[in-house]
Amino acid sequence: MTLPTRGNPISFSQIESEFGGNPTNSFGGYRMGTPETYGGKTFTELDTGIPTSGTINYGSFSGKQVHVVVDCHSGSTENRVNMRSKYDNNNIDNVGEEILNSPKAVRKTDTSGSRLWVRVNKSFGSATGNVNNCALRTGSWNAGTTFTIEIGSSGGIYGAGGDGGHGGTGESGGCGSGNRDGCNGGDGTSGLGIEYYGSEVINDGTISTGYGGGGGGGFRKVEREEMFSGPTYSASGGGGGGGQGLPGGSAGGGAGSATSGTTTAGGNGGNGGENEQAHGGGGGGGGSNGSAGIGGNNNNGTAGTTSSGGNGASGTHTGSIESENNVTGSGGTGGGVGAAIRKTSGIVFNITNNATINGSQTATGVA
Repeated sequence: MTLPTRGNPISFSQIESEFGGNPTNSFGGYRMGTPETYGGKTFTELDTGIPTSGTINYGSFSGKQVHVVVDCHSGSTENRVNMRSKYDNNNIDNVGEEILNSPKAVRKTDTSGSRLWVRVNKSFGSATGNVNNCALRTGSWNAGTTFTIEIGSSGGIYGAGGDGGHGGTGESGGCGSGNRDGCNGGDGTSGLGIEYYGSEVINDGTISTGYGGGGGGGFRKVEREEMFSGPTYSASGGGGGGGQGLPGGSAGGGAGSATSGTTTAGGNGGNGGENEQAHGGGGGGGGSNGSAGIGGNNNNGTAGTTSSGGNGASGTHTGSIESENNVTGSGGTGGGVGAAIRKTSGIVFNITNNATINGSQTATGVA
């Protein structure tokens, strides 16, 4: 809770309650002689204007408040994290706690009047299944909380890449294994979710949407034209490439060797199968930049783009064929993208971007 402003009385016990006690029980004990760094962010004073040398008195604390750093920088990569849960689980540091430890200031259940910094300096990934899924979301905070999210140079907040569609591999209706049509690629999901009104975002790292998976290629079966029954030939469609994201989308099954997406590239579509006159369709490349799978007779998939995964191609044939044993599967459609930043409807936030943001910053709906 912010201390009383100038002109209103402040007690020493109020200062201790806000910042924590110090070993000497004196104003001088609140000088930060040595800067403190949390996740790459350095603090040189308890709050702006509290002296680190020279005169310090009751007036030095007018309108001041403890700065709390929510730890989204320690440890390894995490997926689907709520910042409020981090705070509630005491994954925090109070600025000055290296000198103010008798007693240390306690975490406040009601954050109104608090100054919170969320320091992001590692990678966060999302999950597929819902385009609104976010890798890292603010959660809800009490009105009157001053709330800033800082993404450091080693920080990355990534939507998940959509899975590549399975190529058609059989005669039955439907898509995927044992069926004629290539399956559609999965949609990518989203990076940062803003649910608190007035949030400030300072980006020195990467905030990125997840990209769509490529569609699977279609199956083809034909019978060669002859005087009597001719031989039959079948070829499977290539799998779609996985979309770029964290985690990257999985490669679709089927013919060829489709590849999975990574945090920096979409996976490549698989080449369509080849069997004499039957040619399976090439799989689509994963967004944002996966290459298309190659199919026979130029029935190639399309490459992934920043707006969608590539489409799989239909199966095709060459030469003369009979009307019997004639099965053509269609290619699947590439999946769509998520968003770099999503917000709850009606929420207003401010962003300062000093580095990389890939994708929409205005989408609504956070999960």
